[in-house]
Amino acid sequence: MARTPLVVVPLLVLLVATAGAGARLLLAEPDSADATGGAATCWDGSTSAEGPAGCSRPRGLAGLAWVFPSVDLDDLACRGSERGRTARWRCWVQVEGVPAVVTYAVARDVSSNLRRVRRTYAGGDRAVARAPDGTVNRWVWRLREPDPSGAWVLTSVYRRHPYRVTVSADTRRARDRALRTLVEHRDPAEVRGVPAG
Repeated sequence: MARTPLVVVPLLVLLVATAGAGARLLLAEPDSADATGGAATCWDGSTSAEGPAGCSRPRGLAGLAWVFPSVDLDDLACRGSERGRTARWRCWVQVEGVPAVVTYAVARDVSSNLRRVRRTYAGGDRAVARAPDGTVNRWVWRLREPDPSGAWVLTSVYRRHPYRVTVSADTRRARDRALRTLVEHRDPAEVRGVPAG
């Protein structure tokens, strides 16, 4: 009998503390950065009253430059093409003196993008790229061996958007370093636009 208060009292204290914290969260004003609605500036400079979700999907070379801020459409070492809903921007670069090619692309849709990558990397390795909050926002696929041309290849692909970047280089180290140092990915939550303000 004497042990009952020792068990019940701490549980009651924990319950009251948890309820208080929950009430504060429920009654607090939502953080504007976390709001799904509200005004947003879209990738093409237009605005949306429904937040980034109300913006159109980035298209063409300008869309690639938005999704991948590392794309410089004025870079003379690169060439681009657009066809319908697809676009590609290819750059020839050097990484630690090793030649590499970085190709940014937008596919027709998410499923065709993922099918292509899965087919290309069947038997390869897939790693996850996580957002600061721990959620998976991209996959990075790597060939385990050089491709038939002798290049080491990887592709970083968004999970829920039809965008990818492929890096090929003469060495595995240059391939991986190019992805880390040359490619900048936009946060998946901001692919269509950013909250205004």
